[in-house]
Amino acid sequence: MINFIKTENAFNKVLKRGIKDAETVNILFTSPYDKASQAILRELKEGNHHIKDGLNVVDSFDTPHAFVACDTTQVPCLINIYKRKKNIEYYVPFIYEKLGVFLP
Repeated sequence: MINFIKTENAFNKVLKRGIKDAETVNILFTSPYDKASQAILRELKEGNHHIKDGLNVVDSFDTPHAFVACDTTQVPCLINIYKRKKNIEYYVPFIYEKLGVFLP
């Protein structure tokens, strides 16, 4: 399931689930002006992925606070949160691999 987060409040709820409720939370940070981000989003929207745990997509212009909350400054960026442990992935081929998306 892919969830596009549009507000800071919605992002904070997702973040709380990963930190306090011990759920696995995957967050993909994107930008409408980044070509790699747009390529990933296009593949996700077309259904060319193998996501198991769900994915929350955050746009850098809709929720700038999310970048500060997750200590990231780059896009695309895939963050996996589980039991207060955060794994941040910036390398685009690894992001494609973790999402099950084929490289263009």
